[in-house]
Amino acid sequence: MHLNQLEFFIAVAQHGQINRAAEELLISQPALSRQISALEKSVGAPLFERHSRGVSLTKAGEILHEEALRTLSRMQSVVDEIQSGEHLITSINIGVPPGIPIDWLRCQLIDLGPETRISLIESPTDDQLKLLKQRELDIALCRRQSEAFATTLVHEQELGIVVRKNSELHQKVAGKDNATLFDLEGLRVLAHSRGEVRIQEEILKNAMLAAGVNATWIFRKFGQYSSLIADLVQADVALTTEESARTNFPSWQWVPIEGEDASGNDLVVRTWITWNPQPTPAVKALIQKFIDGN
Repeated sequence: MHLNQLEFFIAVAQHGQINRAAEELLISQPALSRQISALEKSVGAPLFERHSRGVSLTKAGEILHEEALRTLSRMQSVVDEIQSGEHLITSINIGVPPGIPIDWLRCQLIDLGPETRISLIESPTDDQLKLLKQRELDIALCRRQSEAFATTLVHEQELGIVVRKNSELHQKVAGKDNATLFDLEGLRVLAHSRGEVRIQEEILKNAMLAAGVNATWIFRKFGQYSSLIADLVQADVALTTEESARTNFPSWQWVPIEGEDASGNDLVVRTWITWNPQPTPAVKALIQKFIDGN
């Protein structure tokens, strides 16, 4: 069975007459009839019923016709892809956490060239690791180290709070370079829900516990309505990075938090690059670019 025989078969089925199909295909009627007979011999069943008005598909012909249309459509898609150069393009799927600095990410990706297609999938760490395991991601930028995959620290962001402008707390920290843990004493603190970016609030909660500072924690998923949610839950401050603050709390003031966590480390949000074993050469080169740019 050859592709041209399928094309001949489809043309005959469409016209219902061998002579009209032959005219369209620019071959003689006897030559077309021989091709159809050869195809029927290859299939092992008659494909057309002959009658005075022309031909019609048998049951076997209907089955083959449906599959032949799909086959030729797929072949045409492949040809179109090759002609467009799509087969020369390398696609890399990267998971990114909420609040990753766009300028930093742009620096890692900007010079890859047109032969590399990057897809960015914003997703929390837990979801990224699932997608990585399912090989739906090539690279994951995670907020914590993975125990199952290769992992390297590539970025750190200051952790801070956003406060309403002209609020009592805003006036208190106005003119200061940093807020302190003690500024949060007795406040209602809005933080990412535990399935979102849970590392941030855990860092600060442990640091406040070690410093003897008490606060009321409210967990919600951040997004474009974050400032409205903060109003609805009567939050005094929201815990976030500066990048997230610009996106989710544009009318609030972001202030970095000065202090140390329970282990004595600075209060920062860390991002690790994580990947599956045996990455492709293109993915491996991009991973190295992230690591070298750290």
